[in-house]
Amino acid sequence: MAVSTQQQLLPEIDEFVTRMPKVELHLHLEGAIRPSTLLALAERNDVDLPARDEAGVAQLFNYHNFHEFLTIFMVLARSLTTGRDFEQVAYELGEDLAKQRVRYAEVMISPVQYHRRALDLDEVVQGAASGFARATREYGVRFGLVFDYGRQFGVELAWQLLEHAIRNMPYGVVGWSIGGDEINHPPEPFAGVFAAARRAGLQVMAHAGEVVGPASVWGAIDALGVRRVGHGIRSIDDPELITALRMRNIVLDVCPTSNVRTGAVSGLDAHPLRRLFDAGVPLTINTDDPVFFNTTLCNEYRMATRLFGFTADDLTRIALTGAHAAFLPETDSLALAHELEEEIAGLRTELGI
Repeated sequence: MAVSTQQQLLPEIDEFVTRMPKVELHLHLEGAIRPSTLLALAERNDVDLPARDEAGVAQLFNYHNFHEFLTIFMVLARSLTTGRDFEQVAYELGEDLAKQRVRYAEVMISPVQYHRRALDLDEVVQGAASGFARATREYGVRFGLVFDYGRQFGVELAWQLLEHAIRNMPYGVVGWSIGGDEINHPPEPFAGVFAAARRAGLQVMAHAGEVVGPASVWGAIDALGVRRVGHGIRSIDDPELITALRMRNIVLDVCPTSNVRTGAVSGLDAHPLRRLFDAGVPLTINTDDPVFFNTTLCNEYRMATRLFGFTADDLTRIALTGAHAAFLPETDSLALAHELEEEIAGLRTELGI
């Protein structure tokens, strides 16, 4: 479908985006807390935040670069203190995702900051798991939890926190990742940690190619053995890497609004989403930190249609890529893909697209 035809069908495409079942694979719990809840938790836990109302919280979300974003991310996450807090924000996230027709989501938590504050990580995980379980019962959204380790805190601590991730696999922890300061901390030193995670039965991914070039992505896929890369947008600078991603079926979890807001790209017009997709790289579309970036998954999909000319066929392919790339047992992944495919086919017939 040409872009001009796409524009003629815009109302139908908009409704399709709103109603289609979706998968989100790159989503940080700490970046998805409702501002009203953030303020209530801060008051409940006697945490001093640099904001007193929702307008003040919104002002904090004006970043100039990636490091400013990381700083605010860590500051606001101090509001989370007890298992009850994590249960509340996890449940509310499930409620918010259900409104967007998300059927499955993988949600990252950042264990380092809770460890450094001497919180009980088992209580953190099990609180979140309880909130997600309630959301699953009430709304039908399913979840997996991923430990996202801040690479700037070093390899030794990563080993300690991996033990917590493994111990909490019965509570829905399905994956291990590294994020944080990509510029000063390449992936290769974490190869042993990732190998141990895989041996324990965890799936692995890594933030790479977000603010650092293709070498970071090569390190993630070759040294760490990841099957998914968070962001990965700088892969577009290396044709050989593009071929490797396509041939090895390594999925990029792309977050367009996030990349603009953190300065990873200068603007949406410079974002390589369309070029990556057209090159045959398997990818998903995600929000990353939806509250921090004032976006939703529906907004990201809608942007893909309006600015990048994505069609209903394209969005269907992206949703199914998410189902197949999810950190689920193969039978569950196939069942999820089948569920999405059937529902999308019925919706497309109804809308005539």
